[in-house]
Amino acid sequence: MNNKKIGWIFIFTGIVLLLLMIFMKIFPFHQFHTTSSSSILVLIFSSIILCSVGISIYHLNADGEKRRKVVRVLSYCCGTLFVFGATSKVLHYPGASVELVLSLVFFSFSALPLIIKNRYEKRKDLLSQKLVFMSILDLVSIILLIYALLCRMFHWPHAQVPFLLGSLGLVISLVNWNRSFRKEVVLRKAAESQLKTAFIQLEEKNREILDSITYAQRIQRALLASESLLKRNLNESFFLFQPKDIVSGDFYWATNAHGKFYLIVADSTGHGVPGAFMSLLNISYLNEAINEKGLEKTNEILQHVRSSLIQHLNLEGSKDGGNDGMDCILLCFDFANLRLEFSCANNPLLMVRDGKWIEFEADKIPVGKSIKNDLPFRLQSTSLKSGDFIYAFTDGLADQFGGPKGKKLKYKVLCEHLLKNHHLNPVAQKELLMDLFKSWKGELEQVDDILISGIKIQ
Repeated sequence: MNNKKIGWIFIFTGIVLLLLMIFMKIFPFHQFHTTSSSSILVLIFSSIILCSVGISIYHLNADGEKRRKVVRVLSYCCGTLFVFGATSKVLHYPGASVELVLSLVFFSFSALPLIIKNRYEKRKDLLSQKLVFMSILDLVSIILLIYALLCRMFHWPHAQVPFLLGSLGLVISLVNWNRSFRKEVVLRKAAESQLKTAFIQLEEKNREILDSITYAQRIQRALLASESLLKRNLNESFFLFQPKDIVSGDFYWATNAHGKFYLIVADSTGHGVPGAFMSLLNISYLNEAINEKGLEKTNEILQHVRSSLIQHLNLEGSKDGGNDGMDCILLCFDFANLRLEFSCANNPLLMVRDGKWIEFEADKIPVGKSIKNDLPFRLQSTSLKSGDFIYAFTDGLADQFGGPKGKKLKYKVLCEHLLKNHHLNPVAQKELLMDLFKSWKGELEQVDDILISGIKIQ
């Protein structure tokens, strides 16, 4: 049987007993008439005590916040009734004694046990096993003191006994509480000292890690396409590179080989430190394919990188190894013949020519292990003419959450922005893209690395 049912039994029994007293008072029977008034008073107060205990038991196992609300309501009712009783006592109004007794009895058996339970719940994880004993001793001692107060107020006999017992119990409880609190203070000081030491160590480790990642950023930046290389080959261009963390999974890399200029805009798996490791690995395999193996076709280069990644990342006995890689656009500019060859892995290539938008679809396969390992990358090509603007980017900005409803920017909005501003010089376009990113993101967190490149053909 749970506490609520037990509480209802106490409340129901108390109400029945109180109604029985009222009924017998209105319709006096011979047996009730011969009953002493003191016995009747005991029965009435017994019914009130039963109702009070029932209310306390009913809410004893309620959640902490609800129990605190009940305590506030009961304390307010008891306090109000006590003030009315005290005022009536001073002014010699009838019924003052009843109001005082009711308020104290009701508080002792309804609100006080819940107050003790709240304190127990608050302290049970911090103090010793004596807490239950001290809580019960507090409850009994306060009830005895309240009973002694009633005895003094109404000149009942034997008031000294409950007063002495209640005072003794309260003193014992206070001494134990004081010892427990002193022990708690010592433990808290020790915990604070340990926490402070751990915080200092954590701060030092964090500084070391941050310094290492910052140095790794310098290494990664050194391996990206240099400004001088880009300026020599792509005089009119911009690269908006905004890592989510210090180092990035997105990267752009370039090289001159076979009388052509190769440029890749890529999004490695992950971001931060794992993404940066993948970007360095991808760059090394690209360099190996173009400059060491002598591969010229962009689709063959991506195929070589894919095979190398699967071979070296596929740990023996692991089914998941080799799943890492990159989505990218690999461009090969033949400026002498105004031709562009390219291969796209999951990311499309975009071109604006004569104010019109041209989209070259990507192969829906990554440069890495997937269920489409057997599918080759396509070699695509197009002619170039002066004034063409070519855009290659990763999914970071399109997937950024923000705006008035906290939604993704979306690929379509980004493309419309690029088409609208393609006639501007590259520096202005980069600034407008950065403004778009900041205004859209607002106070939200950046969700991914961002990389957008724009190249104008002279």
